[in-house]
Amino acid sequence: MAITYPTTLDVFTNPVASDLLTSPDHATQHANINDAVEALEAKVAIGNTVLGTYTAYTPTLTAITLGNGTLTGQYARVNDFVHVTGTLTLGSTSAITGSIGISPPVNIHSSMGYTALPLGLCNLYDTSSGAMNNLQVLWASATEMRVRAMNSAGSYAVLVATSSTIPLTWATGDILTWNVTYRAA
Repeated sequence: MAITYPTTLDVFTNPVASDLLTSPDHATQHANINDAVEALEAKVAIGNTVLGTYTAYTPTLTAITLGNGTLTGQYARVNDFVHVTGTLTLGSTSAITGSIGISPPVNIHSSMGYTALPLGLCNLYDTSSGAMNNLQVLWASATEMRVRAMNSAGSYAVLVATSSTIPLTWATGDILTWNVTYRAA
């Protein structure tokens, strides 16, 4: 029997104590198991080289002029689970022009609802004051995540869209990082 993994799961014959070494054939049994283990090792790999490996990607940004700022993104996917992190550092020619949007590396599954479901957190380091602001990353669509700030001016804290002055007046050196997880489409 040739193994069929990873296309399908293999079905092996389990010998019992009363079986002769020829039924099932002992050498074939070992060869099949060895082939199956090698196929599993190739699929899972060693260290972090395949399953769950972080891959660099460059997100598409909405309402941001990158200019001479820097942008990095990386993600790992295990089946339908996607973990995404990224960092945006504003340069002297960077600008926030409205509600910040970030493209995911893999489309987001429709079961997530497209209803501003929180996907993760953002941290905003304000280089002017040295303060750290916490923001949320919400699902805007299958192809866009939105960054929202907390406004506590009323009786209850509410999420509001980012802008050139929300949650602060953005400046050179400000750093936005995000950390989100979601189900892939």
